[in-house]
Amino acid sequence: MFSKRNKKGSMFLYLMVVLILVIPGFPAYSAEVQPVKLPIVEVTASGNDGNFPENTLDDDLGTRWSSQGLEEWILYDLGSTLEIGYLGLAFHNGNQRQSYFDVQVSNDGTVWEDVLQDGVSKEGELGLAAYDVKDSSARYVKILCKGNSVNLWNSITVTHIYSPTADGQLILAKLVPPKPEEREDVTYTKPGLINPDGSQHEIHEPNKVTGKTLNVLDYGADLNDNGKDDTPAILAAIEAADPGDEVYLPNGTYNLNGTLANDGSSHIALKSGVNLRGESQNNVFLVSDFDADVPSGKVLRSYGMNNIVVSNLTITSTFDGKYSTDSTKTNPDLGGPTYGIYITDGAGDAPSYNILVDHVTIEKYQRMGVRVENSHDVVVQHALFQNATDVGGGGAGYGVSIQGVPKTDRTGYKNDTRYNVVRNSAFKGPYIRHGALIQYYAHNNVIYNNTFENTVLDSIDLHGEDEFLNEIYKNTISGIVNGAGIGVGNTGGTAPTNHDASGAYNYIHDNKISNSREGIKVYMGSPNTIIEKNMITNTTEPSNGKGIFILNAPGTIIRDNMISNNTADGFIGIVLAHDKGDTKAGNIGAGDPKNITITGNHIKGNTNGIRIEAGSEIVMNDNKVEKNTENDFYINLESGGQEESPGEQEKLTPAADALVDIERPASNYGLENPDLTAAGSSDKNYYKYFNIKNNLDNSKGRIAYFQFDIADINDVKEAILELTGKIGSNTTSVELDVFGLTNDNWAEDTITWQNSPNHLQETVTVTGIGDSATYLGSIIVDSAEAAKVNLDVTPFVKSQTDGKVTLMIVDTKGQNGNINMYSKEDSNQANWPSLMIEK
Repeated sequence: MFSKRNKKGSMFLYLMVVLILVIPGFPAYSAEVQPVKLPIVEVTASGNDGNFPENTLDDDLGTRWSSQGLEEWILYDLGSTLEIGYLGLAFHNGNQRQSYFDVQVSNDGTVWEDVLQDGVSKEGELGLAAYDVKDSSARYVKILCKGNSVNLWNSITVTHIYSPTADGQLILAKLVPPKPEEREDVTYTKPGLINPDGSQHEIHEPNKVTGKTLNVLDYGADLNDNGKDDTPAILAAIEAADPGDEVYLPNGTYNLNGTLANDGSSHIALKSGVNLRGESQNNVFLVSDFDADVPSGKVLRSYGMNNIVVSNLTITSTFDGKYSTDSTKTNPDLGGPTYGIYITDGAGDAPSYNILVDHVTIEKYQRMGVRVENSHDVVVQHALFQNATDVGGGGAGYGVSIQGVPKTDRTGYKNDTRYNVVRNSAFKGPYIRHGALIQYYAHNNVIYNNTFENTVLDSIDLHGEDEFLNEIYKNTISGIVNGAGIGVGNTGGTAPTNHDASGAYNYIHDNKISNSREGIKVYMGSPNTIIEKNMITNTTEPSNGKGIFILNAPGTIIRDNMISNNTADGFIGIVLAHDKGDTKAGNIGAGDPKNITITGNHIKGNTNGIRIEAGSEIVMNDNKVEKNTENDFYINLESGGQEESPGEQEKLTPAADALVDIERPASNYGLENPDLTAAGSSDKNYYKYFNIKNNLDNSKGRIAYFQFDIADINDVKEAILELTGKIGSNTTSVELDVFGLTNDNWAEDTITWQNSPNHLQETVTVTGIGDSATYLGSIIVDSAEAAKVNLDVTPFVKSQTDGKVTLMIVDTKGQNGNINMYSKEDSNQANWPSLMIEK
């Protein structure tokens, strides 16, 4: 019934217990023995991920210290030598996993004694539990952590240290409820930098230098990339600086091999009121030696700091491994620090704020170039993000992440994540997973005027973590062939912080997105997103792309967007479809679009226009949908999103195929000229195709005429003109207009420039428009290889009741660009012009 230890007075206690048990009337021993909880005057740790060691002293099971890796430690200073008997510990997620640890003690902080080896947290225990250690006298207590049964994270929420009890009982003091946080009763109603009262929230003025400039060379730094540790010199300069001073780094290379004294995961801690300025962005290099063996490594950190400018420098590392673009797995060669700049709240949830990151390049890092967490009024501008060493998920390869607390709405609290800005910066792939990201209830943040190129996945990602009222505008995004230019909502993640829907009223407008698999994608139940005045253009790969892709996204407004010239196979301008949700998380987020407004959009020159596969309460009006080569509209709600089976299709080649050349008005390029062919003239090529080459006044140019004979024309359901063409060496794109003509009285063997219909004799200007010539749309040729272009000409074809259809193709704009458009005389029948008829 006693502890294994030999305690002084144990025989006396034994006799007392005998008396209690055998002497009638002796008062029963009370179990309410009060434990002696020892004072802790300071706590430090080997590192942290922004969950600080001080959090273990607040008696709050909702806060924690966390650090990843084997033999991470947290150290408690009792202030003097005291008797230590046992510990009370509470572990984060203790009801889901068991944590492994040793306990060591010391009198001088140098020589350590093991008092508990191979400790294992109580199974299923979420709250405070007692852990017996060898009785000892010491000033310092270190918990040496070894990960847990699931991963290598070490997370302690509460720590108590007790003196031995007289009878060896391990009694825990009651947790003192933390003081309730103060919360301002505010409601935010408008997106972007708007205060709750509707007024504009002004971007803060950068911290001004009113004091000294401290040159790091005066504190022992050197400019050479020689492996000498420059960390102590930079830290010494920051330590010597007062608010209003700046620490200055002349052009050179600064090797960062050391860390903070009380944080082995950080090189440099920023200081409130003290700026850190390099001489130039391209010639000042902070080179971190952190590698994958330093979990949560940070080059610069701000924990609850304010009024700082970091400017004109490059943050990089000694990483020299192979990069990866595989988003499905971790790069085995990853290295460098985990974070470039880590900005978060400090002890007591005091946020960082009024921080400017200006003209800074960040590269060769693992997870996030800049992480802004539980903070406000942080501006990142004129920055460059490139060459992340991993893009394989789990937070890897982000440029800037703006985030709050997972699954916790902190609106109104002092560490609410709001009013942060990313502007005028560049995010260059392919070694970037996401360029800029907002998550975890972050709101009223702004991302604008940035350039994103070739990121592996969504360039701008509202990450499916209840982020709301953020504004995304005037960004230029290109080359996102495996993701979206802008994504709202997300699958993936790990419970309990798995991704799902974004919050309401995120505002996405005036962005330019080109050649992306999806321009803008909203799903997983993300509500009330406003998408307006964006330009989505020139998508040529991959196939089956979408301009605006709406799945389960109730209340979305799609207004006044321009979606044009997206010619990839299967591309659709606007798509509404069923959302399967996250198939790896119980299909969370599944559902159909509902209450969707599509108004005032211009959808032109794409492969397809608007496609509605699923949804309800859909309002479409005032959209201009034209010149899309396959379908302008496709609506099929009854079939559950499955396309109707096509009817009988027929491919017609022209009965007459004439090409007329204004530069050679006596020639007909639709026919071979035997005399020229025999003479070896280059004109022999013109029986294969005609060459479009106009000038601005239309005094030069070429026109093509095609005639098709269609039987049973009243049975036609759809007619698609299909041509094959390619651009020449002197142009990148040419747009040709297509007209339907009522004049079928011409013959291929006699048509010339002088007798061809519906153009002026002196120019290619089309005549009779609205009468004998009907404008049917345009086609765009922009491929250097022979490629098909399509145009729906169904209404005109069905109007030609005599079964004869004449189509005229002409460059009315005078674009002066060479393209080759193949005729039916080409030796490769696949290149012939055709009319695809469905009956």
